Amino acid sequence: MAYTPHTPADVEAMLASIGVGSLDELFKDVPASLMLETPIDVPSMTEYEIERKFDELAGMNRAYPAGRSFLGAGAYRHYLPAAAKQLITRGEFMTAYTPYQAEVSQGTLQTIFEFQSHICGLTGLDVANASMYDGATALAEAITMSVRETGRHTAWLPELLHPHYRAVCETFLREIDVEIKTIPSVDGRTDFSAVPAGEAAVVVIQTPNMLGVIEDGVAAREAATRSMGMLVAVVNPTSLAILASPGGYGADIAVGEAQPLGIPLSFGGPYAGFFACKQQYIRKMPGRIVGRTHDKQGNPGFVLTLQTREQHIRRDRATSNICTNQGLFALLTVMYVSFLGKQGLIEVAETSLTRTMQVANGMLAIPGVSRHNPHAHFHEVALRLPIPATEFLDAMADHGILAGFALSRWWPTEEKLLLVNATELNTRQDVEAYLLAAKNVLAGVGGSQRAASAAAR
Repeated sequence: MAYTPHTPADVEAMLASIGVGSLDELFKDVPASLMLETPIDVPSMTEYEIERKFDELAGMNRAYPAGRSFLGAGAYRHYLPAAAKQLITRGEFMTAYTPYQAEVSQGTLQTIFEFQSHICGLTGLDVANASMYDGATALAEAITMSVRETGRHTAWLPELLHPHYRAVCETFLREIDVEIKTIPSVDGRTDFSAVPAGEAAVVVIQTPNMLGVIEDGVAAREAATRSMGMLVAVVNPTSLAILASPGGYGADIAVGEAQPLGIPLSFGGPYAGFFACKQQYIRKMPGRIVGRTHDKQGNPGFVLTLQTREQHIRRDRATSNICTNQGLFALLTVMYVSFLGKQGLIEVAETSLTRTMQVANGMLAIPGVSRHNPHAHFHEVALRLPIPATEFLDAMADHGILAGFALSRWWPTEEKLLLVNATELNTRQDVEAYLLAAKNVLAGVGGSQRAASAAAR
């Protein structure tokens, strides 16, 4: 249960309500031997530092101490302001229903409109819908929308697309006869020059990709133009605070997972996807769209627009069978973005990038560790270890550190490849603890392997 502080006036009102004169009287049944003789000396700390302190005090109940997780691979830990945690639990938010009747749904419609506005601001595109189930289904919907728009049935997906996204797309597209073709990668970056001229429905770019590498949006746009297809960008919304927006390099559609915008990890969901596109495609866009209007008296209001409520339940003739949205989590992302503001989002992105660079640089100073590729990354980086990544992770767990993701789970031949993520929740001290533990785990491994290799030659 969240802790909500009370003002002195709040305390007095509650005591008066129950007929107690003071806090001492309220706790008179507690033995004096159990009471503190002096108040706890709490130093001046930020909101996050206070929460981190309580996490550390509760460390015995946690598998990993606070801040010692460096696991990403599609779901990311970010700080959620306490105000957002408190507000999102309000009953009117948690029980809000489908906003078909605008006259009784103005609050819900307004929050959805604000969500759409934030997504448009981040992606640099004209319109956004009321959210999707998650990032993977948003991508599948973007591809089917491209098929409807172009009348073609070939989709080019990058080799380094998140495997979960690819699996969902394969499931969606199997029944509508869309042929999936793979864009190869070179040294951890998608080779968009491999997309031939022709008649495709869509070219997909994921940036950062599954290895954390920042892709070339301009090259992707050229590939889409060459293939006569639409360009769909799968993006991490946090990265858009400091990287080029999809609209900036000419994407027709941008989709992604809203989870990094304040949604708790929650063992993998539920999350919320986002979907934005250029104005010219708005009639083909799946999901709900909320617009702002005025009544006869000139008062502002919000309504569902451009689509009938039946549009999503017409079986094979439906624009989409996604007929609802993740409203509560869309609202949570609105709160998160609103509380942080533009500068706050930039600071989160920059700090995440800095912490990841500190981990990467420290690891590269350990003998036997190397970069998988030379390309620029955001807040994840792929490192090649001198031992299997699963062994490294097991050993780091003994130090109380969740050290990353073993990419052999998806690429069995890459057993020594480790994906490491850091965010603003990983402090400099956390990074130092990670590197110290890694040095102990890998001590002597790199040197002994080089000696064995030399002896073999």
